[in-house]
Amino acid sequence: MRQLASKQRQRTRGSRAWEAWPCLFLVLLAVAGTVRADEELDFGLEQLRLSRIELSGNASFSDQEIMDAVRLQGRDWKRPLSIPSYRPDLIDNQLRKMQTWYRQRGFHTMSAQLDSIGSDQQDRGDILYISIEEGPRTYIDRVIILGAEPLTEEDLRKVLTLVEGMPAPATLSGFGEDVYRMRRLYWDSAHLGAGVMPELQLAEIITGDRRSAVITYHIEPGPAYTVRDVVIVGERTTRENLITREIRLAPGDPFAWEEAELTRQRLLKTALFRDVSLTATDWDTTGHSAVLQVRVTERKPAFFELGIGFGSRERIRATVAWGHNNLWGTGRRLILRLRPSWNVEDILGRRRSFSEGDLNYRADILYSNPHLFGRDYPFELNIYGKRDTRGESALIQTTSGFLVGTSRNDDLLWTNRIDFNFRIVDPEVHPLAPPDVKEDFEEANITATQTRSLIYSLFHEARDDVFNPTVGHYFFSQLELAGGLMGGDNSFLKWSGSYQKYRVLLGGVLAARVRVGAVRPYAESRELGSDGVPYDDRYFAGGAYSVRGYRHNSLGPQVVDPDEQDEIGWGTDAPLPDNPARGGNYQLITNLEWRFPIPYLSRWRLASVLFFDGGNVWENLEDIRLEGFRLTSYPGDPTDPGSTKIWDYRYSVGTGIRLETPFGPFRLDVGIPLKRARYQNLDTILVDDKYRIHFSLGHIF
Repeated sequence: MRQLASKQRQRTRGSRAWEAWPCLFLVLLAVAGTVRADEELDFGLEQLRLSRIELSGNASFSDQEIMDAVRLQGRDWKRPLSIPSYRPDLIDNQLRKMQTWYRQRGFHTMSAQLDSIGSDQQDRGDILYISIEEGPRTYIDRVIILGAEPLTEEDLRKVLTLVEGMPAPATLSGFGEDVYRMRRLYWDSAHLGAGVMPELQLAEIITGDRRSAVITYHIEPGPAYTVRDVVIVGERTTRENLITREIRLAPGDPFAWEEAELTRQRLLKTALFRDVSLTATDWDTTGHSAVLQVRVTERKPAFFELGIGFGSRERIRATVAWGHNNLWGTGRRLILRLRPSWNVEDILGRRRSFSEGDLNYRADILYSNPHLFGRDYPFELNIYGKRDTRGESALIQTTSGFLVGTSRNDDLLWTNRIDFNFRIVDPEVHPLAPPDVKEDFEEANITATQTRSLIYSLFHEARDDVFNPTVGHYFFSQLELAGGLMGGDNSFLKWSGSYQKYRVLLGGVLAARVRVGAVRPYAESRELGSDGVPYDDRYFAGGAYSVRGYRHNSLGPQVVDPDEQDEIGWGTDAPLPDNPARGGNYQLITNLEWRFPIPYLSRWRLASVLFFDGGNVWENLEDIRLEGFRLTSYPGDPTDPGSTKIWDYRYSVGTGIRLETPFGPFRLDVGIPLKRARYQNLDTILVDDKYRIHFSLGHIF
């Protein structure tokens, strides 16, 4: 019986093996069929090696501009390892793209053709010879706007990008942006069905290389719509009144689209929603009304944050935070945040090891009521305490206080804010400070001071991305009045302003910033002169966030002993070694940098930057001299007029690496100072470093 069972199992295995052969045969046929299909797909789509492209006849644009526009690329020194190729069957498509690109820039009769294909002598691939006939260029002679009412023609012209004297696109699609801009004005005036129809008329007579065109916009504004109802979609746990109080439109109001967009921003600002979208639905073309649909996507109101970072001053820093964006379901917010750091900053130029660092911190309690007493003005409170190492002055400052204020957004771009600041600053000399600094600090009998101030701030946000902008601009202005009727130990008036601009340039981003500031003491503080402004409210320059290539906050006036200065005899404009920076009452900082991706490494989110920085701070207005903005000076003898002085506007150049992270770019910069200074007294001579390395998280601006 056992033998029969064994033979039966052998027969079963054998029969199963024979049954598997047809399946294997079918798999081989499928693979073979796939290979044949791939070969058929490759037929006529071969890639040929490309050495370069030779263009002729292009007088208005460079070869590189044209090839970048149509994405035709030959060999490039920026991509030494790449092997350019092209597909013969797509050459006609590329020529049509070139023609379209030209015609949208005013060359309505432009033509391009492939003359011949040659071979490179070094056998690096084919050479494509393309000839271009540009023809006359068409310019806009007049812009006519018909039917502008209820808006004015002047209002519409302000938003146009294609105006008289500019090249005229060959097709009406080239005027699409201006059509959208004008329609947006009508939408903001509740004319949701407004139509803008462009018409292009070309002059028959061609004068030389120029042809004229007239663009006419026929406008049908249509009726003004009103809001018939407001419908909220997507809310689950959020109370409806928390949404409705942020909506700027109510039934019966004109359906102004700008108010709808402001509603979307206000809802996102509550931090209760991950996404918000607004649409006009259920149109009533007879009664000229529509329903405003507000669709929200909720997020969890409570959150916890934990992060760690590195920097050239704060070698290690961490952030721990807990918050809730909807306390008791009222829309009020509470955030508790602690930010400890290990600071290894130089003390008056004295280098420190990692183990000699200081444990600093900042702790914040932030509370916000978005609608105090049911109004559109929020109530915001920040109670804080911090400990800072100020290596440039050999001080450790412990600061505590609170900031309470409110803000208002009148439109999509401008924000007004007013705050009351109460601050107590308690300084102490750093343990590693030189003995003479400690003695001077003890003799001065410096104690904690109290500052009470009123601050008005104005913001204009027009960047496409707050953390990594590519286009747009940003403006900031702040006026602070301290002391006076508010009391406290300090009375001063301070103004600070900044303007930042961004634009796309050569595949990267060109970013520029100008930062200015001035502070003056008044009342009883005026009797102290420049010392009437507390140390914490003065301006400083130098380092990773202002003028790279110089030590952190090292530029500008110093704390000096008049007797020592008289003994040395160098004068008050010669920088001295080991003397603390005292900050300035006037500031000017300029930054220009080009941010661009690194070839081959951009796929790993690596980029680079080239920068040119400038800046300084001055104690008195008369210290700002035209001579100080000279381009060159050197670390020479203090009595030499050509040597770098305290009042010299410092410049630096450099480069850096950027690594994109979810929290902003990590940056490593190498700054080279162009106006190095010589710090000299009777015993010591020091010179600014030839370069400095800075690293931190986030763009400098």
